[in-house]
Amino acid sequence: MKKTLSACVFVAASLSLTCCGGGTVDYAREFPRDTARAPSLGIQVVRDTTEIRLTNTTSRAFGPSTLWLNRWYSRPIDGLGVGETLTLQLASFRDESSEAFRGGGFWATKQPQRIVSADLESEGELLGLVVIADRR
Repeated sequence: MKKTLSACVFVAASLSLTCCGGGTVDYAREFPRDTARAPSLGIQVVRDTTEIRLTNTTSRAFGPSTLWLNRWYSRPIDGLGVGETLTLQLASFRDESSEAFRGGGFWATKQPQRIVSADLESEGELLGLVVIADRR
């Protein structure tokens, strides 16, 4: 009986650590305030509850880059080709402490954060994006 109880406690503890252990995200870092600012792009960032969508309507393709929200939360992207549309989950954006962006949604326990700015960090420069205001 003791062995069975011990095994159950061990399995439960292991599962809770696996499921709930946040850990750090390898891309979590501080906003690069010293990076050169380039002119803003006409790429719109549109929010749909727990995700954002952006389409590259410029004539310039971007390689591996970092997308920043509110100059606080970041997420790497593989690139953004001409005419390409990306849909990204807000929970995948992290701050320098690996805390996730509060995107909201049906099961949210805290008030969702608003998106007030978006920047694309690419090839050593920061490019501003156009944020379409939340309609809430």
